[in-house]
Amino acid sequence: MALYEEIAAQIRTQIVSGVYPPGKRIPSIRHFADHFGCNKLTVQRAFERLTADGLLEKIVGSGSYVKFPETIQAAGEVYDLSTDYLSESFFPHGVAGRIFQEIFARDKGAAFAAAPIAGDPSLIEVLGRFYRLPTRRMLVVSGAQQGLDLAAKVFAARIPDNILFEDPTYPGAISLFKARHFIPLDHAGPRIGELQARLADGIRLFYTMPAVHNPTGISYTAARQEAVARLAEAHGVFIIEDSYLSEFADDTRPRFVDIAPEQTIYIKSLSQTTVAGLRLGFMVVPSRLYDRFIHAKYTSDIGSNGLMQKFFDAFVRGGDYQRFLDATAARMQRRKNRLMDLLAPIGALTVAPDQQGGSLWVKSRTGLNLPHVPWAPGRQFSFNPAMENCFRISFMSLDDADFTRALDYLVDILGPMGR
Repeated sequence: MALYEEIAAQIRTQIVSGVYPPGKRIPSIRHFADHFGCNKLTVQRAFERLTADGLLEKIVGSGSYVKFPETIQAAGEVYDLSTDYLSESFFPHGVAGRIFQEIFARDKGAAFAAAPIAGDPSLIEVLGRFYRLPTRRMLVVSGAQQGLDLAAKVFAARIPDNILFEDPTYPGAISLFKARHFIPLDHAGPRIGELQARLADGIRLFYTMPAVHNPTGISYTAARQEAVARLAEAHGVFIIEDSYLSEFADDTRPRFVDIAPEQTIYIKSLSQTTVAGLRLGFMVVPSRLYDRFIHAKYTSDIGSNGLMQKFFDAFVRGGDYQRFLDATAARMQRRKNRLMDLLAPIGALTVAPDQQGGSLWVKSRTGLNLPHVPWAPGRQFSFNPAMENCFRISFMSLDDADFTRALDYLVDILGPMGR
């Protein structure tokens, strides 16, 4: 192996092991040349190899930085247990067909009219009632990811230095915000003493999923959530509350948007709780930031899909959304029970109790060097090397027949780990 390849391999190992996490500037070419006792051109070739492999990116005048991973993830092999959307086979297509027919009979060509930038007023009104939220600070978006994009635009200045994330967390947010600061979670949320120290150190945004956390499935306790909200108010920190699958939490405890409304940017994906192709969501933002979010949305697109907004308005008003959520929750529990029964006898695996939602966060006491895995590996959710032996199994994206086959496949690949 040429010397530059050996140097590249050693730096790659340090990146993978977390010595140089994403967003970290690595030492200079001169530093490595001195360290390896070679000329700078040799190290330059090593840097070029790492850049070509997607591990480094060069910022002119600043240096070379470890590159953040791409947000697009490949589906799981064979049976996809990595995707956390609901299977479209669950969605009541007959109900949807009837609603669309009624819309076209009533509105004709106007059904395709663009909605106002903030969203269809009728939909905003019905969402406010269904989710018990103020409508005057609400805007409709094309899913949670667009909500995060708008937050990134509003808080553009040095946002990677100023935003704190739970560890582990949603990979789309990690990549979008170029995350550098993380706080670990226990079973109740972040530890308050550690959070207080981090918020006092220049943090201005805290991204969190307090109910049915992705990927761990935990929900903050009411006391922990109250303490986090008070810290945010005391330090002038805005909370980005990603509601994710809060409809499937076991209780109706207050949300950050209820406890600290002027410090909370609340984001809800409706695609996550219905079907991926819906491409709808909404936000509720602090009153003093509302105009800035509307401007950011206006400069991003003309508006979210007007026809889908009309559809979802009718879907909620007719009670069909609540019936769908109830049916999905029952199906979710049945599938979770089957999966837990499968995993429980495997001594090398640990699944924390009381996880909620459509996924299970699993920890392995041994390495997971399997050739074809259907789940989402822990490294997608964290840069912490300790997460390498964790993975998330999402069990709601397959239809019933494929889910049963996926369980058989899991038995085949996990069986050698011991029962």
